Amino acid sequence: MQKTNTKTKPQMNAKVLAAAGVLIAMNIVLARLLAIPIGSTLRITVSATPIFLSGLWFGPIVGGLCGGISDLVGCILQGYAPNPLILVTSVLNGVIPALMFRYVFKNKLNYGKVLLIVLIHGIIGSLGFTALGLHLYYGTPWSVLYTTRLIQTVALIAANSVLVNVLYESPLTDFVTRNFFAVPAAARKQG
Repeated sequence: MQKTNTKTKPQMNAKVLAAAGVLIAMNIVLARLLAIPIGSTLRITVSATPIFLSGLWFGPIVGGLCGGISDLVGCILQGYAPNPLILVTSVLNGVIPALMFRYVFKNKLNYGKVLLIVLIHGIIGSLGFTALGLHLYYGTPWSVLYTTRLIQTVALIAANSVLVNVLYESPLTDFVTRNFFAVPAAARKQG
């Protein structure tokens, strides 16, 4: 099913900030409390899903801020210094979906498009900036990094693309559209 989003640009207000805070909290819980650590540089988590959704729902600025803030707060909570390159990956979690959704897919989304968004982020983020950040900070050899991260990235692309698509196609998107965007009543009735 191809879903067309008829929303206009959201106004930055208390409601959007509250929604962003909830998405950041969901990311932190998924990333820091419900993640499965595998070694010192690898963990299995679907924590990117709320940040992907923040970009799809609220655009690249809110999405990027949600990704960046969640990474910084997560680092503080776990007691280690943020890695700037991993921070870039976190920001891109919200920016890439928003830009592709609006400018490449013209506000139309289906599972194939979600899969492409998550795939591109996996290549640029996980296999690009994050791998470089882990290599520079921990000195992990490239062969070890890419062997483990490639498997992790493929698994997380599959999981995140399904979750993002299911949640985006769910009544949550209609709720967000009704409550956070200036959509005329006639447009809401048609959709």
